[in-house]
Amino acid sequence: MKNFSIAILFCVLAASTAFAKGSNDVVNEKWQRTVLAAVDSFPQGGGYYVGRKATPDFPRTAWRGLNDAFKMNLVDLAPTFYPQKAQPSFCSLATYAVLIKALTVYDADSHKISREAWLNMFPFCGIVCDRNPNGLNQADGEGFWGRANANGPAIGVLVNELKAGFSFTAFRGAKSSKNKETPDERYMSDDEWRADPVWNMAQPGDFIKIFWNNNDNGSDNGAVIGVDDVAGDDQEIGHSVIFLGYDSNGHVRYWSSNGPGKNPKSMGYGIGTCDKTHIQRVVFTRITHPENFNSVKSMMPENVNKWLQSLAGKHHGTTAELKKYCGIK
Repeated sequence: MKNFSIAILFCVLAASTAFAKGSNDVVNEKWQRTVLAAVDSFPQGGGYYVGRKATPDFPRTAWRGLNDAFKMNLVDLAPTFYPQKAQPSFCSLATYAVLIKALTVYDADSHKISREAWLNMFPFCGIVCDRNPNGLNQADGEGFWGRANANGPAIGVLVNELKAGFSFTAFRGAKSSKNKETPDERYMSDDEWRADPVWNMAQPGDFIKIFWNNNDNGSDNGAVIGVDDVAGDDQEIGHSVIFLGYDSNGHVRYWSSNGPGKNPKSMGYGIGTCDKTHIQRVVFTRITHPENFNSVKSMMPENVNKWLQSLAGKHHGTTAELKKYCGIK
């Protein structure tokens, strides 16, 4: 933080961070504990795989595992989610699965989430079964699962649509001229970024979308939201995770399905850590009203969030769009 007066530094840091209506101090402590307990119910590892075809390494795909993990019979008011069956996995599957598991536990006594809402939360992922006789495959932005599995700040958009919580975000800035949204956009120093107020707002049990900072190899992917169809453009490289806190070095601790790495068979569910400087943009999402997931009863399987849909090969989102669709002021 050298060469900056306290006043100037405060203005720089405050400008980089935004949050939604209400205070970042608002916490549903029971829900946060339920999310962390849900994380603890998942197995370690299990493999990391995003492909749709069985292979010698992964004879059972993540899609099949997810389909089998969400069980809801004709007479059930709510599903049972079996974490052991949801293997192998990938990051957005992991955070979706924790969300479902936590909701089933949180709502077990009150039953504020209707059967109709639970039915729409089922992951329609192209596998024919009793719940999905036509083999519907929800693309990014389509239905509940398609939103949770989308590029960009997927969980933040979903939670905002349901009025179930709020998000807050910070952006270090683009390093390359081609990805700057304004001519005067600057890339924050390591010290500035580590001191950004956003890190102190977070609570264990928050959902995070990480946009990785890959500037060491010359790319600027962390500045990019989504994927477009322009050859040569940088594209989003992100990670959907659950925030656990910080280690003794101040590094971010998170849980997700982590991979693929050199040996994806040995990866999957587990805890990861990273220096804050490995992140270029971050969106924290905090659920404060889990009961509002009952609104999913109106989110039919074919219903589309067009912005999330556009981030899957058509469009790069802007910071202003991210804030708009996450409800961030």
